Amino acid sequence: MLRILKKKKETKIVYRYPSEKVVIFIDGGNMFHATNALKLKINYKKLVDILKRDRWLLRAYFYTGVPSGDLPKEVREQLKKQMGFLKELQNLGIKVKTMPLKKTPEGYIEKGIDILIATDMISLAFKNAYDTVVLVSGDSDFVPVVEKIQELGKRVENASFKKTSSYELRRVCDEFILLDNIKHKFTAPLNPEKEEKQQKGLLKEIYERIKNLFKRGKR
Repeated sequence: MLRILKKKKETKIVYRYPSEKVVIFIDGGNMFHATNALKLKINYKKLVDILKRDRWLLRAYFYTGVPSGDLPKEVREQLKKQMGFLKELQNLGIKVKTMPLKKTPEGYIEKGIDILIATDMISLAFKNAYDTVVLVSGDSDFVPVVEKIQELGKRVENASFKKTSSYELRRVCDEFILLDNIKHKFTAPLNPEKEEKQQKGLLKEIYERIKNLFKRGKR
C-alpha cells in the first residue's frame, strides 16, 4: 500500500531535434574563476566535444577581457601568455572574442563581456542560426537573455562549475550540466608535479597509519 502511495520520481524530458544545430558560448572569465579556485586546467577542445554531443556544431565562442594601454611589465608578461592561449583556441576552431579590461585602483576588471555574449546569443537566435544554445557560465545576469531566446523557440542548456553556478540561471534553462561531475573528462591539475607530490604524501601517510595499527595489534 505504501508503495502505491509513494510518489514516483519525476524525470525531466529532454526534447531533441533531428539534425539539431548547436552553438556554444563560453564565458572565459567565469570559467577562469571556477578553475582557478579548483586548481584545474581546462582542455577546451574536449569540453566543446562533450557539450556538443552528437549534434551539429555551428561554432563555439570564447569571450574574455584583455588588458590594453600602457601596461606594467608583469601585466605585459601575463598578456603575452594570454594571447598565446587565445591563439591556441583559435587554432582549435574556437572563435575568440575579446574586450579591453577596465583599469581600477584594485586592478583590471571585465566590463561588457556579458553584454557581448548576450548580443551574440540573441542575434543568432533571431537569424535562426541554431536550435539549441549551450551557455557555459554561472552568471545570473543571463536569466532575461535565456528567457528571450526561449521565447524565440530555442532551447538553452547551461553548463558550469558549482563554485560559480547561479541557481536562478540553472532553474530557467532547459537543461543543466554540472561540470564538476565530468571534470575528469576535460581537465587536468593546474600544477601536476605538486598534485603528484601531494598524492604520494597522502599514500605514505596512509601506509604509516596501517603499519602502526599492525604494530599495536602485535602487542
